[in-house]
Amino acid sequence: MFFKKDELKHLGVFYVYLFLYGLSTMILPFLIIYFRELNFTFLQIGFIMGVMRISMVIFEIPTGAFADSFSRKKSVIFGFIFGGTCIILVPFVNSYLLILVLWSLIGLAFTFVSGAEDAWVISNLNFHKRKDLHHEYFTKARIISTLGIAIAPFIGSLLVKFYSIKLLWIIFGTSFFVNALILFMFAKEHYKSKKLKIIDSIKKTKSNTKKAVKFALKNRQVFLLLLGSMFVALMFFGVEGWQPLLVSLSLPKYALGIVETCMQVTVIIALLLSGFLVKKKLKYVLPLSFITIILISLSLLFVNSPYFIFGAMIYALSNGIFFLNEPLIQSNLHKYIPEKLRATVTSTRSMLLQLVGAIGAVTAGYLMDIFGPKKVIAYGSLFGIFAIITFLKLKDDKK
Repeated sequence: MFFKKDELKHLGVFYVYLFLYGLSTMILPFLIIYFRELNFTFLQIGFIMGVMRISMVIFEIPTGAFADSFSRKKSVIFGFIFGGTCIILVPFVNSYLLILVLWSLIGLAFTFVSGAEDAWVISNLNFHKRKDLHHEYFTKARIISTLGIAIAPFIGSLLVKFYSIKLLWIIFGTSFFVNALILFMFAKEHYKSKKLKIIDSIKKTKSNTKKAVKFALKNRQVFLLLLGSMFVALMFFGVEGWQPLLVSLSLPKYALGIVETCMQVTVIIALLLSGFLVKKKLKYVLPLSFITIILISLSLLFVNSPYFIFGAMIYALSNGIFFLNEPLIQSNLHKYIPEKLRATVTSTRSMLLQLVGAIGAVTAGYLMDIFGPKKVIAYGSLFGIFAIITFLKLKDDKK
């Protein structure tokens, strides 16, 4: 059976919410196109994406402290209500400055959910003495949400064809309120707060972060995995240019959703394959996959209008292979992290990737205004050479 005994009893509400959240993300394939239609340059769009990531880096620790000091459930629900409000306002605003402010607030809202959500679930499972469901949750949560994300773009394509992109913003924002209501009514919380003042919790989190950074710098395997992760993130330098590029290659705007659905199908296949590849030697599997991504991405330079089908195939394949790598890197990273630093090291990795993503988005935006999305996306994949060099330095995986 797909679900273990009493798994749905403990996790069913979270699985439902994750599927509905994924199903509501139909705006994502049209996000950059929407901003381009507002006459924003790629550099301006880069700042929009960058400011959200910087906001997440800045507020990750304070909002995590809030969740630990008061309630993970309240943190998640507040994050959804606050984020949903900001998202619904986006289609009613044309000012670049106001959208920049809204985007930074959306980043803040996401930090109330990220971390607190997983901590809430794990605390509940530990309360019921069901640690055997930890891995089930992390694996199935990703598959279930990805299933929703795979269906969403197809629905979005139909709505864009017959209505407007603005409608997708309303749907996405409204889903945040629906999910907040579902979790408020049906999801219990068994976590007991540490009864620390927020300032004390922040100090403790900062102290743990310093320990995590010191550990990562001393442990060669962890350092290489973190450094390699940053180079992998930079391989998708210019990702914000994909949607305008495909449209410039003669893909109908509404069909962006269909392309996104195909891409998500490759992601699901990649996630299933990662379970098999995790048993192989990471230092060889990852470099081979990066070489493949580089060759596929460079072939984009030879794709011109009206042959958008080849551009769409490159987009789907390169992203699918990327998601094949992420579970492999994470699973191997956890082999070398002591239990007491596990959450802090992974949180630190997340913040590093957000920071790299922010810098990359702004830089790529500037370059795309000069050279166009095609060249920036293709040549950006060459960061994979540094990722290959880094991962080849890994010792053999622990048995």
